[in-house]
Amino acid sequence: GQAFFENAGGSYTCKPVIDRLTRFYHQRKVQPYGPYEASRLGGEEMDEARARLAAMMGIATDELSFGPSTTANTFVLSQAFRRFLNPGEAIVVTDQDHEANSGPWRRLGDEGIEVREWKIDPETGHLNPERLKPLLADGKVRLVAFPHCSNVVAEINPVAEIALVYAAGAATCVDGVSHAPHGIPDGSARLGPTSTCSAYKVYGPHQGIMAIRRDLQAATEPGVLVQRRHRRQASRRPGRITRRSRPAPGWRTTSMRFTHIISCAPRPIRASAATRFTT
Repeated sequence: GQAFFENAGGSYTCKPVIDRLTRFYHQRKVQPYGPYEASRLGGEEMDEARARLAAMMGIATDELSFGPSTTANTFVLSQAFRRFLNPGEAIVVTDQDHEANSGPWRRLGDEGIEVREWKIDPETGHLNPERLKPLLADGKVRLVAFPHCSNVVAEINPVAEIALVYAAGAATCVDGVSHAPHGIPDGSARLGPTSTCSAYKVYGPHQGIMAIRRDLQAATEPGVLVQRRHRRQASRRPGRITRRSRPAPGWRTTSMRFTHIISCAPRPIRASAATRFTT
């Protein structure tokens, strides 16, 4: 046999996942939640994926979002945050991050947002929380983006300790992609309001997973972070396929329940633009 030690390269998809994907694409890839068998089974399978993954992560189902990749999810999330950040306010990024969790936030500097860098200890590669405190001292920081585990220096950061900045008025975005092979993100362990990881790191399909806490969703302006689902609530009449129930143009459906993170930016964020940054 062979062993592959390519943490950054992802994992092989295991056979049960391939079998379910094959069944879905051969038998159930139709408009879900309709009044016929393939549609009913497809919708149930999407719901099952959402419910089981949310339970594994210790979060509610409406706090879980899927996307084409973590890179694309982070890009779209940064555009959503852009809507309620004011010029002169600040975000914090690190020099320990993968480009995908740093670049989208750094580009907000072009919008008048101050970008502050939380630097690693050059001797140890460690992100010392004590070095973060001066960056937060003036109360202008609204977001701290950092990795759970750095694929640059193989450092595991004290996420629960860092996430306490949320109580001081700064949200956190935890990039859990490199840490996922060592442990699925646990939402009950104070990961902060936003965390990301990728299914392809843990024997799943190439898909991004993002958890956004309800309190953060409520704190944003209406419509900034919106999850659109194929199925409307019980008020929809059985079998009726409405315009709003169809997938939004430009987004790719997946075998899991198709959930969007929509930004109310001046121009729509489409998958074709977001995935240019996909690695």
